[in-house]
Amino acid sequence: MTRKAASSRSAGHPNPVTPDIIKDVAIRLFSERGYPVIGMRDLSEAVGILPGSLYAHIESKEKLLLDIVTSGVQNFTEVIAPIVESDGPADQRLRQAIRAHMRVLAVTLDQTRVTFHQWHYLTNSNLEQMVAVRGDYENLFSCLVAEGIDDGTLLGASRPKVSTLSIIGVLGSATEWFSPTGSASADEIGDSIADVVTLGLATR
Repeated sequence: MTRKAASSRSAGHPNPVTPDIIKDVAIRLFSERGYPVIGMRDLSEAVGILPGSLYAHIESKEKLLLDIVTSGVQNFTEVIAPIVESDGPADQRLRQAIRAHMRVLAVTLDQTRVTFHQWHYLTNSNLEQMVAVRGDYENLFSCLVAEGIDDGTLLGASRPKVSTLSIIGVLGSATEWFSPTGSASADEIGDSIADVVTLGLATR
């Protein structure tokens, strides 16, 4: 057994440690206790390896956060982008996008909580990268609002960006109250959110 493999199995960890395992543990700890509170020692103890061994798998705690939040946003853009690019009235596609968002949230709740509420702990180029990725997500809803105004299915608001940010704000806050094991499914919650959103932007 190599020294690297031995260190990965230290502290009683039964299997070789991988970056994905570290990422999953970090998501849980950051979600439960917050990024600033969790140190490298906390992370290494939870994974089951020595603190110095973490650097064989990750560059830094901030780079780990960057990976979590960028992939967290991409979880949503990957399923919402095809809806935006599809045919049909924009208000119906907006409803589909909101339902898709809630389906992703149902299976990535911890990661999404970190993604939407702790990305601002990033600094410098890491922050710039996250802002760009987040901008791609925002643009999807911006496109739907703009197309809804054009096709007459959504109200021609004087400030469409406010409408877009309001939708994103509602979806972002869902991490604080939505439960995948609750009485209502992700689709049902998505429809309820869409009812409120489309009612506020409805032309009829």
